[in-house]
Amino acid sequence: MRRWAVLGVAAGAGYLAGSVSFSRLLGRWRAPGKDLSRTEVLVPQTGQTVTLGGTTPTSVAQHLGGRWAAVAVALEAAKAALPTLAARRLAPATPAAEVAAAAAVLGHAYPVWQRGREGGYGESPMLGGLLVLDPLGFLVTNAALAAAMGLTRDARLVMAYPLTIPVWAAARHDRVLLGYALVVNAVMWSRVVPEWRTSLAGVVSRH
Repeated sequence: MRRWAVLGVAAGAGYLAGSVSFSRLLGRWRAPGKDLSRTEVLVPQTGQTVTLGGTTPTSVAQHLGGRWAAVAVALEAAKAALPTLAARRLAPATPAAEVAAAAAVLGHAYPVWQRGREGGYGESPMLGGLLVLDPLGFLVTNAALAAAMGLTRDARLVMAYPLTIPVWAAARHDRVLLGYALVVNAVMWSRVVPEWRTSLAGVVSRH
């Protein structure tokens, strides 16, 4: 019973921390009056743009520039790293750290403060959680992404980053980390797929 209580506390702490949108707070501070919950993205090979919902570091980059986007990424990663680190220190013999990290991604994507709407996609808190859970995995997966983007010069590959985490976990035969990786991928793609489907349908209808 105590184990489940520990995991429940870790999940609650991670979710509440993840629900705090530093991208939204930066927008309110640096660009009051601007709506960062809508981001225009160019659809390759169509010349059309789609409007994506959610307040993310990408929103910050579009409205405030790259420097503030980097700040947003760091803060969104830290909000996942801190409860994950606390869980690892306080309950090292349990998967509380993985639970806290996954819950932070869930809170980021479906924030309680916004009634589950207009959250981000979860990549920044994934970075923060993975940095604590598996520092080597953090370095390897990011190096793989950087190499792939360098070879292809395709920035869109950043969306594929979460897929590298379960591959790494499987290669390490780490079932707990693999569980974390599968959960955070499910959360992210549950946000991405419906939104892109709706947006791209609008682009097709305009042709």
